[in-house]
Amino acid sequence: MRGKVLFTREAAKRNIVVKKLPEFRHETCTARDISMIIQQYSQLIIKGNWQIINQQGIIYALAADCGRKMNAMEAVAGDGSPLSYIQAASCYHHLSDYTRKGSCLSEATILDDTLVRNLDLFKEWSFGQMNRSLNPVFFYDSLLHPVVIFFSHHKEGIETIQKSIHRFDRESYAFNFQQRIWAIHDRRDELPSYYN
Repeated sequence: MRGKVLFTREAAKRNIVVKKLPEFRHETCTARDISMIIQQYSQLIIKGNWQIINQQGIIYALAADCGRKMNAMEAVAGDGSPLSYIQAASCYHHLSDYTRKGSCLSEATILDDTLVRNLDLFKEWSFGQMNRSLNPVFFYDSLLHPVVIFFSHHKEGIETIQKSIHRFDRESYAFNFQQRIWAIHDRRDELPSYYN
């Protein structure tokens, strides 16, 4: 793990106001350009001659010279900073809100150590004291791929903490995404269960 940088959950939030955002509609034949979503993130831009398209609840990248790419993040570029990768991971989930499946992670569910302390102070944290930081983290893996990890808190049904891993390509902002349950607190049990 090289170049490790810890962030607060604020780093994953949209930080530029865009006046007109696309509606969440899944029309049968209309293809809509939703590239303006990227404009909400200060460190990200859309590559020249690229668009991000939403058609029938499917998101894809469209380039004038090389056609349609199913990974919408191929249309995104950034300044190469750790913050840009944090924003790209968050942006991916925002774009996923426009799909039929929706996103499994939102800005509101992302954890950091300050939020955990505040939830614990108000007796809304069921997982006890954490032995590790739950801050969003950026680092390079052993093959020099940028990696972003978010921990998120979900209260629907059985209360869980999920670990979301975004492993970026070396030369672009496209990435592979994995998510797994990191901790469970079943309200019928007194103690939470933790996983690696």
